[in-house]
Amino acid sequence: MTGDQPGRVVVGVDNTLSGLQALRRAVAEARARGVPLQAVRAWTPASASVYPMVPNPREAEVAAASQLVTTAFADTLGGLPIDVEVETLLVPDAPGPALVRYAARDDDLLVVGTGRRGFWRRMSRTARYCLGRAACPVLVVPPPPLARDGSPRTLLRELRRELDQFAGDGPGS
Repeated sequence: MTGDQPGRVVVGVDNTLSGLQALRRAVAEARARGVPLQAVRAWTPASASVYPMVPNPREAEVAAASQLVTTAFADTLGGLPIDVEVETLLVPDAPGPALVRYAARDDDLLVVGTGRRGFWRRMSRTARYCLGRAACPVLVVPPPPLARDGSPRTLLRELRRELDQFAGDGPGS
């Protein structure tokens, strides 16, 4: 523990399924530990040529990052939790280094998503970076089971089957 302050839970926020699952888990960890949550949205800044018609491209990126964090909390929990102190950090830097920099105390917990599917082979670059360089424990959260069970095509077929079954069980059947 560093100083008199308790540890924190630091979570990387993105809008992937494993990112949303990581956010849900980070809030649960912060709640269980009774510590604040730092929600970090980091992104690699685009060059000015990506936004040729935007007067201030940095403002556009910050606004997009802020909106993504708001949407992630809304999609995951219905909004910001009222029983957990949440600090949002918008960081125009590569996600891995930014997360490791903010989760620098040995009593912090860094929570990241794995990426799409699989574990080590398909683990996101950010998760691998954090596992290799963080000074605190790192919790790598997989996507929800439905997203892990198969390819998008397989999941779509399964969803259609369930919808057809549900429609067949409805009124008039």
